[in-house]
This record gives sequence, C-alpha cells and structure tokens, in this order.
Amino acid sequence: MSLKRRCEHVTEGTHEAGSGTLLNKIYTELYITEGQSEEVDTQHEVRQLERTSQKNIQDTPIKCQDLFKVLSEQQRHIRVVLTNGVAGVGKTFSVQKFSLDWAEGLENQDISLVLPLSCRELNLIRDEQHSLLSLLHVFHPTLQKIRAEDLTVWKLLFIFDGLDESRFSLGFNTIRITEVRGFTDSQKEEYFRRRFSDEDLSKRIISHIKASRSLHIMCLIPVFCWITAIVLEDMMTRDQRGELPQTLTDLYSHFLRVQIRRKKQKYGGKQRPEELTEADKELLLKLGRLAFEHLEKGNIMFYSEDLERCGLDVSEVSVYSGVCTEIFKRESVIFQKSVYCFVHLSVQEFLAAVYMFHRSTRKDTVVINQFLNF
Repeated sequence: MSLKRRCEHVTEGTHEAGSGTLLNKIYTELYITEGQSEEVDTQHEVRQLERTSQKNIQDTPIKCQDLFKVLSEQQRHIRVVLTNGVAGVGKTFSVQKFSLDWAEGLENQDISLVLPLSCRELNLIRDEQHSLLSLLHVFHPTLQKIRAEDLTVWKLLFIFDGLDESRFSLGFNTIRITEVRGFTDSQKEEYFRRRFSDEDLSKRIISHIKASRSLHIMCLIPVFCWITAIVLEDMMTRDQRGELPQTLTDLYSHFLRVQIRRKKQKYGGKQRPEELTEADKELLLKLGRLAFEHLEKGNIMFYSEDLERCGLDVSEVSVYSGVCTEIFKRESVIFQKSVYCFVHLSVQEFLAAVYMFHRSTRKDTVVINQFLNF
C-alpha cells in the first residue's frame, strides 16, 4: 500500500484500517510550538492543561509542515525534531498529515522519501536482527526495489511515531524540540463545525462546552473533543431527558453507555439498549481490572495474553468492537499480532477508578491494599 493510501484516511471507532474518513476532510490545524513547557511529563495531563489554559506565554508557533525548516538565522540545519505532547493531543495525526502532504506533492518536496515507523510495531521485532534496508522492506513492502546504495544518496526522513512506547534506546543530536499543544479556542470550534454538517447541532455543542469549565479545558485535547462529540451528539439528537454532562465523570459514564447501546443495536438482543445487563457490567469490570493492573505498571499497550489474564475472551473481539472499539481498540500491525489499547489514557484511568470503586464496595482489601502499597 502506498504512503498516500495509508495516510489519506483516519480510522475512528469500528472502522478498520484503510476505511473511515478522509483526513483532509476533518483535519483541524493544531497549535504547535517550538520548545517545551515545563509541565510536559511532570504533571497529570488534566492539571497540565488547566495550567496551560490559564497562561499567556509568548510561544513560538510552528506549523506541522515547517518542522524541518530553519526559522531564524541563528538556527543550523534541522536534522532531528522531537515532538512532545500529552496523550491524545494530536501527535500521530500530525505525523499522518505531514506524510500525506508530502505524498500528495504539497509540502517538503526536497525530501526524497518519507518513512513512518510505528514504535508499537518495532517493539514486536525487538528480538530480531535487521539491517536498515531489511527493516524498510518489512515495514514498507512497496520499497522492495530500493538498494542499499540508494540510501546513501537520497534525502530520507524517518518518522518514529510513539517514542514513549518504544522499548528501544535511541540517541539523537542536534534536536529541535517542539510541543503539540492541542487546540486553541478557535480550533476547538472549527473541529466541531467540521465534524457536524448540522450547523445548529455544532453551535449547541460548542455553547455547552463553553459553559462547562472542565469540558472546555479538556477540549484542548483533540481525542477528548471526539469523545465529547460522540456523547453530546447522542444526547442532543435523541429524545433524552435530563441534564447534559457537566463533569468529566458524567461524560465518561455517558460515553460508556453510548458504546454499550451501539453494541446492542449492532448485535441485537432481547433487552432494551438503554439497560445495563449483568453481562455488560461484567465486561466493564474486566476492562476495569485490565486498566487498573496495567496503569500500576505504567502500561498503555496490551497483548492477547493480558486480556486473557483478566478474563477477556480474545475470540470475541468482534463483539468487543461494537462495545469497545471506541473504548478499547485493536491495532492491526504488520505481523498480524493484535496489540490493544484504550482510546485515551483518561478512559483507562476512568475504568480503573470504576474497578477500584467496585472493589471497595465489596470490601476487597487485597486489591485496595495493593493499590495503597501496604
């Protein structure tokens, strides 16, 4: 598959790779700055975003397509760029947009070849020996005709996506450090206008987000805008009484219910879609256990054996896709080994909290003491 075909679609929800929505149709420009704020990697993302939203820093904005361009006379040729940002802030989308613009002949045409490499996939070959050439052949089969001597004369750009998930040690020199800050207030509104063709619906959603301080702050993160859009669209387009979610807890609770209802509508069943069955609760608690145990270990990626240890039946992953692809998605990697992750770290944290609350009400002192490190 060519780079253009790989990058031109974004996969959301139950869409498989290669399907979904055209990236150029929904892509909203992100706010990227040169340099790094002090809070990155030192604070929980919600607090970090809250502090960021209150600041008025004289940042140096930089566009995605200009990451390798010299912006001032003091800067030397940029060979390496390290981009930071909290989970879900848009780093991978930026990589995809950069690659697509190059593949379509729109930007950075001085580069001979752009080679995106996913650290999630690289982790799967950590016990194997590969030359640079064989690595390219494995991850980019369309490049089989490239010879070793070509690599010495071409201007190549290697993009390592997900360095925080890498199990390899990589060292770089002459680095430009940038940070993806997410959406500005105007970009948040642009996102919802792009997502919904119904202008009245987008205005109502934007108005509600502005009225809720916590939701407005969290919508700096694009993936949180997506979760918010799913919940508010569902509540505003169905004849549903009750207040719209004002807190993060409310929002995540509604998000889980939306996914469960979609699963029931897709696979059928005698129960009403709005009702949580014992099977639904059991599934959520199993996901909660997985979320909790791996949050303690600092893991955001899981494998089939991890699911099985928590009582999740891997063979039923097609059913989980209806309930959980939005909650818990399967990454199809080149070696056809499934790697799983929650759609966002905050979803993993919420499910872990639900699991802990459940164990506390059952007075499960073993799990609670384990959490408290007693």
